[in-house]
Amino acid sequence: MPQRTVPPGAALAAALLASACASTSAAPAAPEAPTVPVRAAPVERGPLSAPIRAAGTVHPKDERALAFKVGGVVARVRVEAGDRVRRGQVLAELDATEVAAGAAEAREGLLKAERDRERALSLAAQDVAPRAAAEDAETAARVARAGLEAAEFNLRRAVLLAPDDGWVEERLVEPGEVVAPGRAVLRVSGRGRGFVVRAALADRDVWGLRPGRPARVEVDARPGAPLAGTVSEIARSASRATGTYEVEVQLDPVEARDLLGGLTAKVEIERELEVPASVPLSALVDADGARGAVFALEEGRAHRLPVHIASLQGERVVLAEPLPGVSRVITDGAAQLSDGAPVRLIR
Repeated sequence: MPQRTVPPGAALAAALLASACASTSAAPAAPEAPTVPVRAAPVERGPLSAPIRAAGTVHPKDERALAFKVGGVVARVRVEAGDRVRRGQVLAELDATEVAAGAAEAREGLLKAERDRERALSLAAQDVAPRAAAEDAETAARVARAGLEAAEFNLRRAVLLAPDDGWVEERLVEPGEVVAPGRAVLRVSGRGRGFVVRAALADRDVWGLRPGRPARVEVDARPGAPLAGTVSEIARSASRATGTYEVEVQLDPVEARDLLGGLTAKVEIERELEVPASVPLSALVDADGARGAVFALEEGRAHRLPVHIASLQGERVVLAEPLPGVSRVITDGAAQLSDGAPVRLIR
């Protein structure tokens, strides 16, 4: 079969047409994403200062409800609510007629028992009475002496004395009232052990807290004048009503000498937490519950890293992972970034 010869002009036209088609079908190159100006902050590891903040109430360290050991008729109440008292001062008295009569009866009973004992010992020595009778008389005398001591003790407790220098917080009875043994007559507070602030903390705050931690207290009635304090007591079980733990902060006795019981105060307790890593709150993006993400700065680009949030401590986010190999995370500008975006660090 004879071969067909393609004219030179036709071959050139075909080449130009193929080149045009190839140029038309090729996609244009994507433009480079704009560089985002950002700031970065270091990832902190190790102890993190995480102060505990709570509201509390000022109380004298010593608060007591005073009551009579025995019941009876109230004869006198010598103080009013708000009065300052001194240690050993007489605060209230019972009508001692009944308890004094009981003491007198016990005293006479002791005298008789002692006479009986002497008589029984004399008769036993003369072999007139058995030795057992003398021993019984000795025992009866001892019992009578113990009864007298108890009666005299009750007589002394018919008078209420101030246990310490302090104040009368509340007067609960009036003269002429009949009170039962142990019923509160007066509520007093002592100044010997100073003032404390009692605050309720959640379980996450009280966990790991130990007595002796420094604290800072600011009384609402005296703003701008913080008081130094120290954690002195921590409840071992939660309140059934609130589920919180009561913590007591002992105030400096010199600074707190003019306080009043019942004042409200704000408490800040110093605390350090051992955490795997923490980042500024502004570095966190796409937060959803305990999940979120941060952008690490690597060779001029943003690298998105998912993170697990352990807790928030002020302006920092405590992470459950240490973020190995990451020294800095992007803060300002993080919300505008995507994974791999080019960035320019602003110092």
